[in-house]
Amino acid sequence: MVKPVYNLFYSLLPIRKVNTDNHLFLLNEAEIKAIRQKENIAVWLAAIIGALGVIILYVPQYNFPHLFPDISISIFGKIFAIPVVMLIYSIVLVIIEIILLTLLNIWCAHEIAVATGFLTYDNKKSKDKRTLLLDIGLEKKNKQILTYGIDPLQGINKKALLAWNFFFILKATLSNMLFKILIQRLLGRYAVKAVQDFAGIPIFAGWNAYGTRVILKEARVIIMGQNLIEGVVAAIRKDQEPTPYFKDLLYDTLQYIAISKRDFHQNHFILTKNLFDIYTISPKKTHWLEDGYYKKLHAAGKEEKEVCQLLITIGFLLDGKLSRREKMQINELKREGLLDMDITLIKKYQLDFLNGRGIDRLIKTYIA
Repeated sequence: MVKPVYNLFYSLLPIRKVNTDNHLFLLNEAEIKAIRQKENIAVWLAAIIGALGVIILYVPQYNFPHLFPDISISIFGKIFAIPVVMLIYSIVLVIIEIILLTLLNIWCAHEIAVATGFLTYDNKKSKDKRTLLLDIGLEKKNKQILTYGIDPLQGINKKALLAWNFFFILKATLSNMLFKILIQRLLGRYAVKAVQDFAGIPIFAGWNAYGTRVILKEARVIIMGQNLIEGVVAAIRKDQEPTPYFKDLLYDTLQYIAISKRDFHQNHFILTKNLFDIYTISPKKTHWLEDGYYKKLHAAGKEEKEVCQLLITIGFLLDGKLSRREKMQINELKREGLLDMDITLIKKYQLDFLNGRGIDRLIKTYIA
């Protein structure tokens, strides 16, 4: 029901001319300045929306309490006062806030795409471009990588994952609750209800700002990652027919990257799609990574081994972050003699990628 609104909003966004170049993953000073300005505006607007949400929620309740009567309900002979009007009002405000934040995210993803040259007058109506940018704004994961039999959630406890995601969704509410408890502890009986209610202003403003900042980083990573991946794939492509052993090793490497990230990331899907296309790899229904991957990588030929090492390193970069698990994997790869780079150097390349400086030196480390 709301999606047509997002599509219309995207269509109405103008493309303002920015001094861009032809390299989507390399940014000049004008592009960097334009992107940072848009990001700062979006983050501040998100914080304001969060703060206003709390104010609009509580101010009417204090000024016009007669508009928010409780409804008495009898259950097993006991009378309960249910604030039905307040609950409905809260739900409506939450829906409005979500829509506003989503529109804000779509706007900024659109502006980043324009500033980097990814989106132009000529391709603005492209269905693929629109879908990609709307998915970024909607925080929608691309699970098409499952069609290649690659599953980032291999071996993971699905119940634990569900519990973690539920907790993550409630993060702002839980933070607000803990903040109220802290106020009660500090002020004791002098902590009036109004102070506790409005204490949520900095909490929700902060979470909105943080959430928008994360989405904007993701937008930059995905948009600049598109052509960067094509450049990497073009660099590793060889004229000779790849051996069945190398195809299987590539499959294992892509699953290894997926498990490392534990995420359905757009850039990993694009990398997988490109490699499957140029090496004519036949997708399987499932391709789980089995024990002995390191031994298989050691046994590969020099060029085949270097291609996989480059892909593993690129895999660490392409979502713009390194988890603790990935840092442990980097150290493990170094101990196994399968990676020359340490965490510090990989972080540097990751920063270069995020800031649009390019990673040509990394590519040339493995591909002459």
